[in-house]
Amino acid sequence: MDGQENRSRWVFDTTFGQPIVKDGCGIFGIIRKPGAPKIGNQVALSGLACIKYRGSNLGAGYACFDSSKNETLKIKSFINSENASHLITTKLSEYLGDPLFSNESRTKVQPDGTKILTLEFRYSKDLESGIDLIVDEINSALLSNSNVDGRIFSYGRYVEVFKEVGFPLEVAQMFGLDRNDQISGDMWIAHTRQPTNSPGSSPIWSHPFCTLDCAIVHNGDISSFGANLELLGSMGFKSHVGTDSEVISGLLNFLVRKEGLSVSDAATVLTNPFEENANKLQEGILSKYKAARLDGPFAVVAGYVDENDSYLVALIDRSKFRPIVIGEDKDYFYVASEENQIRILSPDAKVWTPQPGSFFIASLKNGLVSTGTTRELRERTEQNLRSDFQHFTDATGMSFSELKERINSAYQTGSEEASFRNLSGQRYIGIGIKTRKEFRVKLQGYPGNCLANLNDGAIFEVYGSVGDDLGDTMHSGKIIVHGSARDVVGQALQGGDIFVRRSVGNRAAIQMREYKTHRPFLIVGETADDYLGEYMAGGTAIVLNLSNEQFPVGSYVGTGMVGGAIYVRGIVEEKRIGLLPKKEDLMNYLNAEKLEGAISGEVFENILKLEFPSERVISQLLPESIMKRVRSLFFRGKYTKPISIEYRALSEEKDEMISVKRKMEDFFNDFRIPNDVRDIVMNSEFTVIRTIADEEKESPVPPQEVPVEE
Repeated sequence: MDGQENRSRWVFDTTFGQPIVKDGCGIFGIIRKPGAPKIGNQVALSGLACIKYRGSNLGAGYACFDSSKNETLKIKSFINSENASHLITTKLSEYLGDPLFSNESRTKVQPDGTKILTLEFRYSKDLESGIDLIVDEINSALLSNSNVDGRIFSYGRYVEVFKEVGFPLEVAQMFGLDRNDQISGDMWIAHTRQPTNSPGSSPIWSHPFCTLDCAIVHNGDISSFGANLELLGSMGFKSHVGTDSEVISGLLNFLVRKEGLSVSDAATVLTNPFEENANKLQEGILSKYKAARLDGPFAVVAGYVDENDSYLVALIDRSKFRPIVIGEDKDYFYVASEENQIRILSPDAKVWTPQPGSFFIASLKNGLVSTGTTRELRERTEQNLRSDFQHFTDATGMSFSELKERINSAYQTGSEEASFRNLSGQRYIGIGIKTRKEFRVKLQGYPGNCLANLNDGAIFEVYGSVGDDLGDTMHSGKIIVHGSARDVVGQALQGGDIFVRRSVGNRAAIQMREYKTHRPFLIVGETADDYLGEYMAGGTAIVLNLSNEQFPVGSYVGTGMVGGAIYVRGIVEEKRIGLLPKKEDLMNYLNAEKLEGAISGEVFENILKLEFPSERVISQLLPESIMKRVRSLFFRGKYTKPISIEYRALSEEKDEMISVKRKMEDFFNDFRIPNDVRDIVMNSEFTVIRTIADEEKESPVPPQEVPVEE
């Protein structure tokens, strides 16, 4: 981990410690690699408190895991009455005997006026067996008419949870986590809260949630909460305080410790991938543990420790509706809501975006277990980035409003540019700039979400990577990103250009459109993840695949597309384009047609043998009268049009090809792409995806092999 001096500056900088804007929850996790130094409490604080546009003053928390501190069973509880204190003490003594150590600490008055104390106990580690059911029984007894009189919130040999109501920095100060070398461990997870499913009036509802030596932090909503509760209830666990997040730690503990699944298999169950993305082995455990599968939008960071190893786990929902990034440097792995959480601790870390329905796992003994992506992980190389940023204005500690004022001032006083360095997650930079003269905003570092939204004429150049929602509803102008951009790039983009040298995340070019002479372009140098061009209505999206990936785009390309065009260098498998019907539903319908004698058994069997039900292929097998009904039921919607898929080289015979080539040349010039690479790209074949009228004949499907470029 690099930059101890930088971390200390951020820890004691109260300007980032108090969030300005309430927003969704923020999550963070870090685990050391084998042989790396242990992780101190200030690192956990720094990785959480910097995301000042997430969370609120309604809850924050930290969990430290240390495999070497396993000599006692540690139990911590909140109490808000003498009855709760007596019940917890009496029950623990009844089941576990006299503690080796006990302590009552801290009286904090909550926002509703309630006083909360913390009781801590230490017992022999030999008493660990069955402790999860004992804790559940005690916690159940503390629930009365929906009131929570107290709660055991942390227990195990390896984990210790610190949580309260307050901002991340305030909560850290309550436990001394803002001071040097108070606590260190192999792994930390942390959370800043924006309550959605439970109150923020008590630390009982704050994260992390702990079940034995498993703890989780969560951003999102678990819509499968009811089914998950039923499963845990059938296993004897009855005590729940009403927030959806708490079931996740119970499920992970149940699957791994009780059912004996590997952490990878448990993560597969919890992420609940689409059936078409699961292999036969996974289908078996997904079916067996159906009630343990999570549904809804979620990003989860979990820590799990047993006698064999320590694991940092990230779980991503199958549509990836919550932000999450992964990082790695020579000593540590990171999981975070936003990239600047990682960059503050390790400026040169390798950072990547996991794919929907995936999971990331790293362990203390074995290092990287699962990357969360099928992409090749590349070193962060930005040789083309200029290094003379010293004349840029230092943006350290600046709020987005101050940045906005400085940018506006530069423009109004006639300057041609405004330049800033050391950006660290500031959002909303340059929103709504409208100019008809040359004006450039240069940014070095990591700008946060919503950069250049509603831009109308300005040029933004980023020497680094950017957050989510880049260039939303941009009218005109240009954005040049020398690194990567995360999810939802160019949403409703309706004019101007967005050039990203490396990769973009999910839902790039969603709802992209054009109007009269306003024809926007999004060009990506390397790869794009799932849902590229979802509900696209105009404009052009191009993925150049300069990294020569076998799969330059993810799944569901052009889903709901009604206009525009998508160009991807290389072959895009037909099964990755659009949203194909569920094969089981299609075959059930065709079986009925077979029974009616409308199609033969041979035709039915030939379609059944197909790997995936492509409209193009089955239209060659079915009679047109049947295909019309199949097309209407399974391949058409009220707001969708048929899609053409071509595999061909760019051609100057068509006007659109001329414009595409010109924009690609602009991209090459902006990023100083070598001439030999330009020549290869320009002479390559592309998968071209566009909408067509129903009466037009569809073009040939692309071949299923990827040519090897020399």
